[in-house]
Amino acid sequence: MTAFRVDLEAPGLGLLADLTKAHPGLAVEGTPMGNLLLLRCTGDPETVAKAADALAARYATRHAAKEGDVLTLVAEASPAEVSVLERIAAADALLLPPLSWREGRLRVRLLLFQEASAAVLGGILPDASLASKVPLRGRDVDRELLASGLLLPSLTKRQGQAILAALEAGYYDAPRKVTTADVAGRLGIARSTFEEHLKAAESHLVRALAPVVRMRLLEEEQGREAAGAEALRLYARFSEDLGLYVHLAVRGDRVTGVDLATRPPEGLHGRDHPYLARILEHLGTGAEDLRDIPLDLDVTPFEREVLELLRTIPPGEVVTYGDLARRLGKPRATRAVGNVCARNPAILVVPCHRVVPAAGGVGNYAGAGGAATKRKLLEAEGALAKVTRARRPP
Repeated sequence: MTAFRVDLEAPGLGLLADLTKAHPGLAVEGTPMGNLLLLRCTGDPETVAKAADALAARYATRHAAKEGDVLTLVAEASPAEVSVLERIAAADALLLPPLSWREGRLRVRLLLFQEASAAVLGGILPDASLASKVPLRGRDVDRELLASGLLLPSLTKRQGQAILAALEAGYYDAPRKVTTADVAGRLGIARSTFEEHLKAAESHLVRALAPVVRMRLLEEEQGREAAGAEALRLYARFSEDLGLYVHLAVRGDRVTGVDLATRPPEGLHGRDHPYLARILEHLGTGAEDLRDIPLDLDVTPFEREVLELLRTIPPGEVVTYGDLARRLGKPRATRAVGNVCARNPAILVVPCHRVVPAAGGVGNYAGAGGAATKRKLLEAEGALAKVTRARRPP
């Protein structure tokens, strides 16, 4: 099958065209997200500031962030942009983001799976000129989609290839199936080079999605409040036994997070909560089992499986990371289990401190104080003497 990559350029319609025509140094790129546009405006700081004021006045904005000469915002698409997107869809064309506005003109890159007539192309953008038309065959289509970057206009092709190869090889699976060295070998490049491309791609991905994530979190929080759901509440008390503050985050009657820190959190709602009292009592006696405290954790299915298994380890006992992996039926997932323990969002209530290395010693700990805090917890529970005997069974 032959596809065609087509670039159309036309006099722009709407505010974005007017802005870029009035300010020749301003460039705007827009990526559609349903009825929203993720807009990225670049230029000198003064021009970007003027653009920010104009966009805020004319667009229904969900999120906006300005950093130096770059303005990023999520806004509802205007009728002019909606019209362009509808005409693209009607022509059975695939938009290769971003839409680009410069000096009052709009440039659109499309992927067509059949050769379109001039009439069809003209219907997408009236008064458009054909800037380029390139036939694509076989894997050229895949490479074009990859190079487009979709939400990642600054992603290079090598960075895109690196993150796609890592994804397809199982690098992002839980547990992880390959190492960066494995993926680099398959691509025929040095490990250091691959890791450099992968890290850059991940950075682009996180930065590009951050406005969308913020918007969704805000909408979710607003939805909870509109539905009368209880908001997140933060509690903290100082533990004399650990010399640290215990932070407790609760939504309704469920714990969403527990942490240890050297100071109380900002936005504290209080010092007294029944769950917090039970945690502090356990720190003093090492005896109480906290497994009945209900949790509401934002974790992956594999992480949930590990965390639930951790809650079955009683006070006074220790197991190795390898033990846990075997209990999960995944004996090769020892490192993945360790990673879950390191990211445990509800320490103490989910007792990852009861998991120790097979080689001996207490190992690392996610809470403040690290291994020293972990040692105190195990000592209070009467399990410290068992640490050196925690070995992989024959």
